[in-house]
Amino acid sequence: MATNMEMSLSYPASKFEADNTLTNPVVLEKYQLAADIVNAVLPNVVSKVSAGVSVCDLCQYGDDLIEAQTKNMYKSTERGIAVPTCVSVNNYIQYFSPLAENDITLKAGDIVKIELGVHIDGYIATAAHTTIVANTTGEPVTGRAADVVAATHFAYEAAIRMLRPGVKASEITRVITEIAAYFRCQPVEGTFSSPMKRFVLRAGKDIENRFLDELIVQDLDKFDFEVEANQVYQLNVILSTGSGEVKNTEYKPFVYQRDVNKSYQLKMKSARQAYAEVNANHTVFPFATRSLSGNMARLGLTSLLYHELITAYPVMRTKLPSDVAAQFKGTVLVTAEGPVRNTRALQLPYVHSQYCIPEFTTAANVLKTPAVKEIRQAKALPSVDVTFGERRIEKEDVEMDME
Repeated sequence: MATNMEMSLSYPASKFEADNTLTNPVVLEKYQLAADIVNAVLPNVVSKVSAGVSVCDLCQYGDDLIEAQTKNMYKSTERGIAVPTCVSVNNYIQYFSPLAENDITLKAGDIVKIELGVHIDGYIATAAHTTIVANTTGEPVTGRAADVVAATHFAYEAAIRMLRPGVKASEITRVITEIAAYFRCQPVEGTFSSPMKRFVLRAGKDIENRFLDELIVQDLDKFDFEVEANQVYQLNVILSTGSGEVKNTEYKPFVYQRDVNKSYQLKMKSARQAYAEVNANHTVFPFATRSLSGNMARLGLTSLLYHELITAYPVMRTKLPSDVAAQFKGTVLVTAEGPVRNTRALQLPYVHSQYCIPEFTTAANVLKTPAVKEIRQAKALPSVDVTFGERRIEKEDVEMDME
């Protein structure tokens, strides 16, 4: 769904390689610290999900918590938000991180996917969790919402067990697709898992959640690859109750990312302001329009996009409004011995699906293998002074200037 972000030429290959070896305890510590913050912030945001709550407030709360937690760490280095908090409801897929004028209020029964990411000195941890806005009966959620949450959970758990050296990407895609089918669901097109490197969210070949419709078996080998040791993956599984096909929404993108390989001499004042803020506060990482200082800077995004200085992450939705989608995502370190969870799974919503995974199938055999352990107990983080719903990012009127 997003374009690949390459590293700047000013980062020598030898240093890049040294900065990305998991046997280096300094590298490992920064990955773990980023994960500690994700493991603290994500459950905090999930805990605020209830009927009547603003999606805009949830997104701002997640971002504010990340900023507060990273502010006093490694002060001489870059750190902060690696993926802005996105809260995608029901049939929206990813990257819904609205301004106040596009806000949505949650209602009972909504399926809520919360995604965010943190980096410490460029070392990234990202995660996403799906929850359901509780009804008042205390009974489990049933029906298609339950099916897609159960399917996505099992597909994620199977994929993480398979994410080990020597396993082919196509084998992982096949098991995700198999589990989706048992629950009458489909993987969402254009969604994938990817290896991450220092300062790079998408640093190699993707593991697709579904095979391309036009892909023929003979061509598979061209796209296939084996998982290697000494890799960090953001494992991201998204399934839907419909066909898995996606469409654009009526929303302009809320999330953008600077392209470090492009440059242009900007003329508009608003564009120069936006570009200065992006470079100063976000560098190579995605950012939400909410994070810009005001509407003047937000206006400048159009010019940055036109001159290809930034790329957009569009908000997509499933083909039918009646479809719903679920997402589970985490950061996994692939060692020579196998996968290790760097971010932890959260408590699942209370659901009961009519479907199950048949015994003696490939998927069932994968899920019978031992659960993947966490890298270590999360370190306790200091409490921070962030109040939910206190900081609203409002729209303000500005005069437009023309190029």
